[in-house]
Amino acid sequence: MPQFLARPCVHLVFSTKHRGPFLQDSIRKDLHAYMATVLNNMECPALIINSVEDHIHILLDLGRTISVSYVMEHAKKTSSKWLKTQNETLSNFAW
Repeated sequence: MPQFLARPCVHLVFSTKHRGPFLQDSIRKDLHAYMATVLNNMECPALIINSVEDHIHILLDLGRTISVSYVMEHAKKTSSKWLKTQNETLSNFAW
């Protein structure tokens, strides 16, 4: 019997805390690249990542052995820590 494999696509959307306009043009390209690396390391490759000043959209292939809640938690946690190190104005950043 052939094995059935599914690889669902997931669209994640999350905003900055209080919808603050923290994601300026100067940081977005690096943020997208960082998020793509984090997701690839979780075996959930990003298909598209885009953002505006106060939120981000990520379309990804969900890995076979990982939950959506874990992907969301890990992506938000790691990117928040990374953003805080990029600029003094982002030292209090939170999703």
